[in-house]
Amino acid sequence: MGLAALGLLAACGEREPRPTPSAAAIKRQATAADYAWFDGVTDLDKGYCFVWVAGLKPQQVLDRLKGKELERVAWQQLVGAGDGQRVSGGKYFFGVARLDATSLIIEDNGNLGLADQLLSELSVGTTVVCNYHGPQARSRFLVMSDRVVELEFDPASDGKRLGTRATELASTIGAVGFTPATTQAASFALAERLTGVPLTLDLLKERTYLFSSAPR
Repeated sequence: MGLAALGLLAACGEREPRPTPSAAAIKRQATAADYAWFDGVTDLDKGYCFVWVAGLKPQQVLDRLKGKELERVAWQQLVGAGDGQRVSGGKYFFGVARLDATSLIIEDNGNLGLADQLLSELSVGTTVVCNYHGPQARSRFLVMSDRVVELEFDPASDGKRLGTRATELASTIGAVGFTPATTQAASFALAERLTGVPLTLDLLKERTYLFSSAPR
């Protein structure tokens, strides 16, 4: 049974209220133009995965992933090597940082964005937004709340949008400015609208990340 179908079955249970966006995000309706700066982040050219987990602290994220903190690193240490899963040894490697009431996971050149079971575990009692861009321009945008898939689609293609909120969010997806040339920037803008967490390069550089590993 597919992930979306499993999520629909899980929707029958009780769910906690979805965290509300921050005031800053409500004031700004982000578009792809707000994330044009990401084109200059060449360290992530080989691929990346950004995962926003509402309401959890970084250590809680690691607990759910059965992960282990290896060291604390700065932005350039996190994304500079670009080795990702090539040296994984059967593990995921990523950094986790705190952004207000949200934990942000960043993986350089890996496949955490395709790890359905781990993403499902992260979503229990909260909302997870995943923006994944991998090799051969394979992409995935996923919104999951308490194991329920609310939105799932490939921003780099014209494929079908799945999930319990796919129809509801169609106008929001259209408003951020997806075009073949702005796929990645628009994905970050959509994530901001859904999480209430705006990102800038300066903010990412200011954070200290728990560089961690988790079993595949």
